Amino acid sequence: DFQGFKQWPLPAVVASDPSTWMAPRHPRQAAPLLVAAPIAVALGALRVCFIGQPSAAPGTKPLVHTVLAAQEGAIGQPLGEPTVGAPTASCAAFVAAAAGVYGLRRASSVALRNTGCTATAAEAGEAPAAKQPAKKVRITAFDSVRFFLIAYIVCGHFITFVEPSKFAFKAMTQVNVVVGAFFALSGYVAAYTTTENQQREPSAKLLSTPKPEWILQRVFGYFPLHLLMCVLFMPMFLYPDVLFSGWPTALGHGAMALTMTQAWFPMHAEIWNAPTWFLGALTFATAVLPFALPTLARQSKKTLRRSFAILFLVGLLPKLGYCYDHNAWGFLEGAMAPKSMPNLAMFNMQRFNPFFATVEVLLGAVACRLVMLDDAVGEMPAPKVNTLSTLLPVVGMVGIVLLRATGVVALSDLLTRALIFMPLFLRFMMSAHRASVLPKVVDPLCNLLSKDLLVTLGNLAFPIFVVHGPLGQLFYKKIIATQVFGATMNALYGPGFFYAYLGIVVGFAWVVQKTFLTNKSVGSLSKKAVEKLCSFF
Repeated sequence: DFQGFKQWPLPAVVASDPSTWMAPRHPRQAAPLLVAAPIAVALGALRVCFIGQPSAAPGTKPLVHTVLAAQEGAIGQPLGEPTVGAPTASCAAFVAAAAGVYGLRRASSVALRNTGCTATAAEAGEAPAAKQPAKKVRITAFDSVRFFLIAYIVCGHFITFVEPSKFAFKAMTQVNVVVGAFFALSGYVAAYTTTENQQREPSAKLLSTPKPEWILQRVFGYFPLHLLMCVLFMPMFLYPDVLFSGWPTALGHGAMALTMTQAWFPMHAEIWNAPTWFLGALTFATAVLPFALPTLARQSKKTLRRSFAILFLVGLLPKLGYCYDHNAWGFLEGAMAPKSMPNLAMFNMQRFNPFFATVEVLLGAVACRLVMLDDAVGEMPAPKVNTLSTLLPVVGMVGIVLLRATGVVALSDLLTRALIFMPLFLRFMMSAHRASVLPKVVDPLCNLLSKDLLVTLGNLAFPIFVVHGPLGQLFYKKIIATQVFGATMNALYGPGFFYAYLGIVVGFAWVVQKTFLTNKSVGSLSKKAVEKLCSFF
């Protein structure tokens, strides 16, 4: 089993006893599956290698658990029994490898050194101390964060009907900046629930669940409500499409909305229930996660930081390209009319394309793993956190939004999101995580965010997100509101109706939560649908 390592001076106990050898093995035995993957927008080309894995010694697990299975026509397990074909595997594995290409190699080298240390201890007759990993706790502050994010986005989508001042309008319409936090939060939570604390290991459940099943289980956590809203408001969605473009276009838009593929069409991403382009982008990112998470879980902090840098650059460079080519460095795009954009299609591609969403999801996963490895063997102790650790990033996020609204900072939505807002949000998440897992939570901001009322509102964030778009169209879209009410609510009741609209959204979301999302029959039907779909793979 160790033919390829004869040139390496291994301790005798390692060479003689394969059970002491730790996977992953040294990358010199690995064979690249993909020599190079060019990214046109990323400084020429980003070289990405898929690292192969020799057969594992008895009782050990391979470093790369899923990627190679595509060669045999089946991949591991995400959300169901089904198998994923090679095209899906290679697409998903590409993103994971782009982040972890160096990390995989470094992790193997670290494992080699760690094995040598273990062997030396064994030769000395010393049993290495076994450390129990810290138990995971629910970080309730994250639930409240969801509510504040969705509250800002809802207001930003319809703030114009309040007839706000120029400053308020500019401050509340930076939705393109803030929405990235949702993707990062999704990746952060996914990594927290599927990888091990203080260990470089993915969870056993992540590895044992078939990948299609893993994916579909998560997709069907939000697809049923999306489908319900599409069906419930279908006449409202179809009417303008049929009136202005005819049935073929209306049916095409319906197909894109129902299959959550609209995010791939830059000029049509906001058809029907406009905000749900997010779900389409998130679905693609979810399909990548079961391939990426095992790789990230096995990386050390040093290699995770390297992966973070790669992902950061992959996400940033296209935005720099857009701003450079169109001289859009200082645009406040959220407050601009679409017709005033220099190239709306290119801007929309940066906003909606699922690939860029996946990059932000993976950034969140990497940030989470950096915290989960605090106090792990071979890693530095957890850094101390205090009130400023969580407060300063929040002040920074609010501050950059306000500075852009006043004109003090003139920076594109896209660059503000990538360069300032997202790093600050990830820093806040990491600090809140560290503060929330202490034996006694003393951080004032984390304690505030963990209040029952805010956590309850946080649990309504998803239904608020799904229902606020259709309700907004019903009340404020002229062609719809005129047919139903005779005029828009703004024309009938003035700007004050906006606050009634917010109350209606929260109330409707609560009803949906109680009658649909927590309904056992809906859950049972979703489970059967997942099983049925899995049978096709």
